[in-house]
Amino acid sequence: MIITMSPAKLQDFKSSVSVKKSTTPLYAKEAKELYESMERLSASEISSLMSINPQLAHDVYQYIHAYPLAKTPQRQAALAYNGISYQGLDAKTFSDKDWEFAQKHLIHVSGLYGVLRPLDLIKPYRLEMQIPWPNDKGKDLYAFWSDTISKYLAKQMSADDNVWINLASKEYAKAVNRKLLPKGYKVITPIFKQQTDNGGYKQIVVYAKKARGMMTRFIIQNQIKDVEHLKGFDTEGYVFAPQLSDDKEWVFIR
Repeated sequence: MIITMSPAKLQDFKSSVSVKKSTTPLYAKEAKELYESMERLSASEISSLMSINPQLAHDVYQYIHAYPLAKTPQRQAALAYNGISYQGLDAKTFSDKDWEFAQKHLIHVSGLYGVLRPLDLIKPYRLEMQIPWPNDKGKDLYAFWSDTISKYLAKQMSADDNVWINLASKEYAKAVNRKLLPKGYKVITPIFKQQTDNGGYKQIVVYAKKARGMMTRFIIQNQIKDVEHLKGFDTEGYVFAPQLSDDKEWVFIR
């Protein structure tokens, strides 16, 4: 199975890490082209384009102009991302065996890099997929990346078992053109819900984000190859709820 995760806005390039092995992003050239096309933007224009505050816009401005410099820090994607999902993934505690499996089965979908493997080195950036940035392929980043991401995912799925475990947000899953995926493919989107006071179940964003990372970790550490074994996910009290699930969305509750 091939797993997709969204990137995280929060990134960490300062804390110490013990992982030495790394790889080069597959589409580093395209990422460089994207950032070069944004070099003419002022901080205020970045603020407007990305709908972020002036301080964040200043940071992004610096990321863009520091990107080509050799001294710009780099870190493996799975260790650089530091959002809630990645706290659930907790890649810094992976064994060598975990990293080997993750590198083959986990894809991070990125607005700047398109496709990232866990050990691919990235630089500090902020570029969300929904940003309406015109380019030579279309009006936005979906147009820029969709074919590239979809064809890479299709290739990896074909080399595996044609199963896609979609643990990315809707924003990033939307970048995949399903018409380009292998014939007979299967996609499963896990949904995570919490029990409410009235006895029902509700999806709460912060918990769902962490659960996506925890499920990815569960797959990697158990080296799951049979999709049915995914139903055994029980981290932090989650259980599979067949009565709430269907063929495409598997619901886990607690």
